[in-house]
Amino acid sequence: MNSKVKAALASLRPDARILDCGGWFIPLSQATHVVDLMPYETRGARLQLTALPGERFTRDTWTQVDFLAPDFRLPFPDRTFDFAYCSHTIEDLASPFALLGELARVSRAGALVTPSRLSEHTTGRRDRMTNRLGHPHHHWIIDTYAGRPRFASKTASFEGAWWSTSIPLRLAEKIHCAAPGSDEWVMCWNDTLTWEVVTPGEARKLAHTFAKASGANMINRSADLLRRGLRKLKYYREVDNGSATRKGWSEIVALSQPYSRIVLK
Repeated sequence: MNSKVKAALASLRPDARILDCGGWFIPLSQATHVVDLMPYETRGARLQLTALPGERFTRDTWTQVDFLAPDFRLPFPDRTFDFAYCSHTIEDLASPFALLGELARVSRAGALVTPSRLSEHTTGRRDRMTNRLGHPHHHWIIDTYAGRPRFASKTASFEGAWWSTSIPLRLAEKIHCAAPGSDEWVMCWNDTLTWEVVTPGEARKLAHTFAKASGANMINRSADLLRRGLRKLKYYREVDNGSATRKGWSEIVALSQPYSRIVLK
C-alpha cells in the first residue's frame, strides 16, 4: 500500500468508519464497509463464504452497487464515513464522476489510487510483447493539477500519436526503479473533492509533454520495438489476444452470479 494512504489510515481513530469502494479483488482489510459490483462471497475472485482473518467488514456491510447505473447513489447518509478508499476503480469506468460525487458526499476524507500516467504510457505494459500502451481496458489517465484530480481521456491522449507518446518498457522500468511507486497515482483529499476533465486537444498535449520529458526518443523506442518483436516471436503462443481475459471473466461471473443481487454481465 502507498505510504500516503498508510499514513492517512494510521491517523484515524480505532473506531473510524472506513469505506472501500471497488475493493472486490483486494478489499481493504481496515474497511468497515465495502461497495462493489461483485458479491462478498467471491471477493478476491474466488469463493470465500466465511470471514477471513483481519477483515473488519462483513457480509452485512458489503453492498453490491453498479457504479454506472443511471440512478446510481451510494446507500449511505451524508458524511457517514471518516475515510473512503477507492483504488484501481475510477479508471475502469467510462464515466466515474457520479461515483466521485458520491464519495465526496458520504465521506469526510479519502484516497484515490489509479495506475500512473507513466504506467499508461508504457508500451507492452501488460504482456511485454504487443504495442498496446498501458492497460488497454482503462478509459482515463489521471494526474493531479491544482490540488485536484485531472482526467484525460486515454483514447484522446494517444489518438493519431501512438509512437510519439509511447514510453519504452525498459525506460519505464528504469524510471520506476529510480522512483519506487511511480507506477501508481495517489491523491488523498479532505473535506471536499472536486476534479477537472480536460479537452481532447489538451489530453494530447499533456501526453506529448509527458513522453518527451521521460526521455523517450527515436532510438530507445526503436530498440524497444525490436525487443518486443523478438519476444513475441519467442512466445508467440502466449501472446494475450484478450481471449484468456474474456474466458477468465466469464468464469468469475459464473462463480459469482448465484450469490449476486445484481445481474452480472
